[in-house]
Amino acid sequence: MVQQQYLVGNSNREEIARITPERPRLIVLEGIDLSGRTTQVQLLHDWLLAQRYLVTTTAWRSSPIISDILAQVRSGPPLKALTYSLLFSADHIDRTQRVIKPALARGEIVLADRYTYTAFARDAARGLDSTWVHNLYRYSVQPDVVFYLHISPEEAVHRRLSLQQQRLEMLQKHGKHKKHGEHGKAQHKKAAKDRKGQKETPVLQPQLLTREALESFRAFEMKMYSEYQQMQQQYGFTVIEGDQSIDQVQTILRRAIIRLLLEV
Repeated sequence: MVQQQYLVGNSNREEIARITPERPRLIVLEGIDLSGRTTQVQLLHDWLLAQRYLVTTTAWRSSPIISDILAQVRSGPPLKALTYSLLFSADHIDRTQRVIKPALARGEIVLADRYTYTAFARDAARGLDSTWVHNLYRYSVQPDVVFYLHISPEEAVHRRLSLQQQRLEMLQKHGKHKKHGEHGKAQHKKAAKDRKGQKETPVLQPQLLTREALESFRAFEMKMYSEYQQMQQQYGFTVIEGDQSIDQVQTILRRAIIRLLLEV
C-alpha cells in the first residue's frame, strides 16, 4: 500500500502530500566521465518530485567532511593511487551513514550519481588490487538497479573538447560584457595608459588542454571503460546507450524506474 507523508511548503505554508514507494529504492547511475550521469540524475530528481515522491540524491565526492580535501588534492600535485582510494572510500562511508541509509530508512527513493562501481573501475585503472578495493566497500548498501550510460572513450574525449570550447566562448562573452559595462572607466584608464606609453591589457584566455593531457585523459577512460564492460555482466547493469539525446535517455530511465517502483 502506498504511504503518504505531508511536508509543509516554505512559501505558502500549504501541506504537500509526498508519496513513499512500496519499499525504499536505491537507484544508481554509472558511466565513464562525461557520459551524462549528473544531468540525468537531476532530471530524474525533478521528475520524481513532480510525481510527489520523496527522493534524495547523492553524488560521488560530495561528503562535507571529505569534499574540501578532495578539492585541494585536485588542484595540487597528484597523490598516490592508494591515497586517492582511501579518500574516496572515506567519502562513500560518510555519505552512506549521513545520507543513503537515513533516506532509505525513511522509505525514500535515493538517486546516486556514481556508486561503488566508480571506485572499482578507477582503482583498477590505477593499478590497485581489485579484491582489496572491493573489501573497502563491503559495508555499502546493495542498489536496486544500476543504470550504465554507455559511451565510448572517443566520445568522452569529443565531449571534453566540446565542453572546453563552450567554457572558452563563455569566458570570452563574459569578458566582452564586462568590458562593455565598464566602457566609461575603461576609456579614462586607456587614455591615462596611452599617455604613459602603455598598451591595453588583452582579455585573459583560458589555457587549452595539451595533446598530452588529452591523450592521458583518453588512456584513463579506456582503462575505466574496460572495467565497466567487465562489470556489466558481473553486476547485471541495465545498459543505456549514452550517445542518444538527453530526452531519449531520460525517457528510457523514467520507464524503467516506473516499472521498478510498481514492483512489490
